[in-house]
Amino acid sequence: MGVFMSVLTIASSKGGPGKTTVCQALAASLAGELRIVALDADPTQALSRWATNAYEGPPVEVLAEPDETRLAHLIASKADTADLVLVDTAGFGNRAATVAMTSADAVLVPSLSGEADVTEAEKTIRLVEGLARAARREIPVRVLLNRVRRTTLARHAAAELKAAGLPRLAATLSDLVAYGEMTYSGRLSASGQSAAEVAALIAELRELGWIPVFALQQHVIP
Repeated sequence: MGVFMSVLTIASSKGGPGKTTVCQALAASLAGELRIVALDADPTQALSRWATNAYEGPPVEVLAEPDETRLAHLIASKADTADLVLVDTAGFGNRAATVAMTSADAVLVPSLSGEADVTEAEKTIRLVEGLARAARREIPVRVLLNRVRRTTLARHAAAELKAAGLPRLAATLSDLVAYGEMTYSGRLSASGQSAAEVAALIAELRELGWIPVFALQQHVIP
């Protein structure tokens, strides 16, 4: 049986849709069962600071690498040993983000509900499609609606994504205080709505095959 390995890049053509928060939530939730490596390709290094100064939980290897050449080699190296490599990126105009998307097994695109945000999500998806064609391989991509408030605006955003033919996840993350608190406390609540939303997100990503179900060592034949 082959070993399941995955590189999941979190990307967006603009700042502010919650890329780092999504990365934090996935890393913190999966660290107890999988060997997680999180690569911080954003020059602001928000993910790295969180891991160093706030995170409290099972071990997660977090490395900051904004240089595109070194990042490409680091992704390849860590994909050989980790169960899941998460790559947090800066907005476009950043070559490291392009390297991270090209190197990915899958790309997750967080998006807010505004019209401009949906437009930027489409721009990101079209870029991933172009990179996949250039690389002559499939790079699946999905939009994750983030900071959703149960309003007409959110429903409109979902309808706009569907009308544009943009693939999106059924799972969404709400505009909850718990996600903001995670940035400072280093912990995601083990119960409540935020925990249920992240669990639903992980379950859907596993159904897609983007996140392994078992740890790497469980698949290795002695």
